[in-house]
Amino acid sequence: ERAQANHPGDRLRYEWQHGRDLWSGLVQGAGRWLEGEPLPVASHRWYWAPTRILAETPGTGGNAITEMPWFTFLYGDLHAHMISMPLQLLVLLFVAHEFRAVEGGSRRRAGRWPALIAGAMAAGMLRATNTWDWPTFMLLGVAAMAVVWWLERRRDGALPVKALLTGAALFLAAAWVVALPFTHWYATGYGSLRLWQGGRTPLWAWLDIHGLFVFLLLSLLVWESARWMRATRLGQLRGKGRQLVGVALLVLVVLALAVALAMAGWQVALPALPMMLWCALLFLRPGQSAALRAVFGLAALALALTLGVEFVVLQGDIGRQNTVFKFYMQAWLLLSVAGGVAFAWLQRAMPRWPGALRLIWALPAALLLFAAALYPLLSTPARALDRMAPDTGWTLDGMAYMRQALHVENGHELALADDYALIRWLQEEVEGAPVILEAHGSEYRWGSRVSIYTGLPTVLGWRFHQTQQRSLPQQSQFIDQRRANVNGLYSTVDSEVAWEMLQFYDVRYVVVGGLERAWYPAEGLAKFDEMVAQGLLRRVFEQGQATLYEVIGPAA
Repeated sequence: ERAQANHPGDRLRYEWQHGRDLWSGLVQGAGRWLEGEPLPVASHRWYWAPTRILAETPGTGGNAITEMPWFTFLYGDLHAHMISMPLQLLVLLFVAHEFRAVEGGSRRRAGRWPALIAGAMAAGMLRATNTWDWPTFMLLGVAAMAVVWWLERRRDGALPVKALLTGAALFLAAAWVVALPFTHWYATGYGSLRLWQGGRTPLWAWLDIHGLFVFLLLSLLVWESARWMRATRLGQLRGKGRQLVGVALLVLVVLALAVALAMAGWQVALPALPMMLWCALLFLRPGQSAALRAVFGLAALALALTLGVEFVVLQGDIGRQNTVFKFYMQAWLLLSVAGGVAFAWLQRAMPRWPGALRLIWALPAALLLFAAALYPLLSTPARALDRMAPDTGWTLDGMAYMRQALHVENGHELALADDYALIRWLQEEVEGAPVILEAHGSEYRWGSRVSIYTGLPTVLGWRFHQTQQRSLPQQSQFIDQRRANVNGLYSTVDSEVAWEMLQFYDVRYVVVGGLERAWYPAEGLAKFDEMVAQGLLRRVFEQGQATLYEVIGPAA
């Protein structure tokens, strides 16, 4: 609140001082490192800190996550935003195909519809894969079709509106049908947006996150504008005074709006709004190539996403944590495509630049590329060091560390080798999808490990995600009740009560390992051996601290 009440001059002074301190710290740290002094940075900060630029900056609000694709795969956290990336890229491929086909004049009717349906299916599947991506890429697909129709109409003359409506209707229908098995059964309490009232992204942070892409895009905008001006003779402007005045007024209005929003606290508007308008003007440039139209369209959409999260947030989000996270990830992919094309285009044009201009551009470009490349170079070995069993060695086996890892939970040391053997037994011996019972322990630690590594259903999954994803009224109470029942089932000494609960949840296998022994009383766990003697359970696996019981009574 105090930051938003400051004078605009105070904000500019803060941005300058923060940037100066940042670069000063980098130079001083590099000097100490070159002198052989170890950097006072924990290993995990090399890969974790860049994803929390906003979350760890006071005043930006909302625990906003700024994850990038490299981190997603490096961290190996198989979330929906990772699974959806190929589908997002497939929609982008559909958009590129549409623009490429119309530019080459090769839009044959026979090949057009399969491509359209494939693009629509990819966009529609995003609704089931990662719903956050679905509106953006549905909009992108339909917008691309509309632009291509407009380009064809300008080139070939009167192209009926019916052609556009037919294509758009087929795209929407195919996207709807492919997601129908999901949407028919899915319901959520979080389906609306609300205005964001918390802290906003400072300009330095926005540039820190998107700086390389912004530089490449700005360079392309300047170069394309220069080419346009050089190719336009004054005689060509005769009779277009009204259009020029209209464009000039539009530019002034957008610049004034950007400055006003920045002074009111929405600093991202200062670069984003003018760049969006600039992309739009070059998109509409007469004679513009279809490829660059696509690039400017993707860039404008990405900039709009980074600006939009400053104003709205999904109802029910944790502050604006996931709103920034999900839409920034989309912006990353869009800007990476646009930025890659911009870099290639500028590299091809550089031989025609004066030597001084090449140097002026190449130095900051090289610096930014170097700074961006530091992340994969530093984060990857740092992530490799941050392991539960550093001596495991290089392997593609995601469970190999368990063979030698020791883990402390609730004051008890667990030998994960026992859990490893139990999990391997389940993977090899169990068919189908029987329900298992296991402890939850403490979140963000070793809880739900058996269901995670086997894929078998459990009585209750990871509680925090369950409450997030089951957000209808009163559902969180059912989740908390189920968690209490799991704890009660392990803790009770009454085997009859335990048997009724096992039947109620249709449990087939009961896990009693180091985690369960760390969280539940020994007298409660002892009842499972009593139930073996009663003929209700039987031991099917036992090693060290890990025992697996199979339910052999009516619940089986």
